[in-house]
This record gives sequence, structure tokens and C-alpha cells, in this order.
Amino acid sequence: MTSSGFNRTAFMPETKSVEDEADARDVAAAQVDVAAFAPLFQRYWPRVYRYCALRCACSADAEDVASQIFVRALAKLPAFESRGPGAFRRWLFTIAHHEVASRARYEARHPARALDLASEHAALSGPSPEHAAISAADADALLALVRDLPPRLREVVELRLVGLTDREIAEVLGISSPAVRKAQSRALAHLRRQVSPLVSEEEHHHAG
Repeated sequence: MTSSGFNRTAFMPETKSVEDEADARDVAAAQVDVAAFAPLFQRYWPRVYRYCALRCACSADAEDVASQIFVRALAKLPAFESRGPGAFRRWLFTIAHHEVASRARYEARHPARALDLASEHAALSGPSPEHAAISAADADALLALVRDLPPRLREVVELRLVGLTDREIAEVLGISSPAVRKAQSRALAHLRRQVSPLVSEEEHHHAG
């Protein structure tokens, strides 16, 4: 991890180029035969659902929104045009970003909905520098910290946690790659400040 923010390789699939090739092949097939959309669904459902779980009020909402994202993606797939590496991934998460934003507006109009994200959704990935920095905080505390970030920082972190690159995040959010890196740095600094008391409390508990 660098001092400027998140390690750029954190949460990144090790074979992005292979995934891009598979995406291009499967998209071309699905544009001809809708049944061929299945491999794309299977490949991206875990990441899309994880992203929704970070943003939605409960697991049922996350599943509902994730399903709607794929419904919209399938409907729009005939018009999709591949434009370089990661094109399908960026396109899909742009749809996801708009869909969760729409759900958030709905939630704002219906504040009685409970905020009960299940702790299992905090299992975002394997160990990483970012997770090591907050290893003393439990899953619910992590989700709460991410959700309490300022809106733009939260959006960047959520997309990073589900595996998007700086360039992909920039395209989804309509900002520049330097702005993404700056937001990541600010978010990590914010999380570290928030986590420090939790770490101290945990160490004190074990010492006692």
C-alpha cells in the first residue's frame, strides 16, 4: 500500500485480460442469443451483489437491486459497444451505480426502512493492506465506517472494494482518474482516523 492511498492492485482479479476476453466473447454471443448471457451473470453476480449490499438497507434489498441491474443490463445489451479493456465491466457498474442511486432516493423518501445490513456482506475479499489496517474492527463496524464516508468518497471506495480499477471507477462516476486516486487517499485517511479508537479499545480489552 502506498502513502497516497489504496494499493491499486488490491481487490483486483489477477487475470483481468483473460476476463476481458471472456467478456467480449460472451457479450457477442448474448447479443445473438439471450441464453448466452448466463456466463456473464455468473461471473459478475457476486461483485454486483456485494456492491449493492454495501449500499442497500438490507440483504433483501441488495438482492432485489442486484437482480434489477442484470435485468436492465440484459435489456440494454443489444446496444452495448465494446470500447477497450474492461468495457463491459465499466458499462455494467455504470448501470449498477445509477440503480443503487435510484434506490437511495427511494429510501430517502421512505426513511422508516431499517438499516440492518447483514454482517456477512462485510466479507468483501481476502486479506489486503486495507483490511489489515482495520483488522481489529468487526464486520458491522467496517460497514458502518464505509457508509459514514462523505458521498463521493463512499462511492469510490465501494467501487474499489468490488474490484474496479481507477479508470473504471472514473468512467462509472464521470470523474477523472486523478480525482479517483485523490478520493481514495482521503477515504483511507478518514477510515484510519475512525478505526484508531476501535483498535485501541480492542487492544485494551485483550490486555484486560
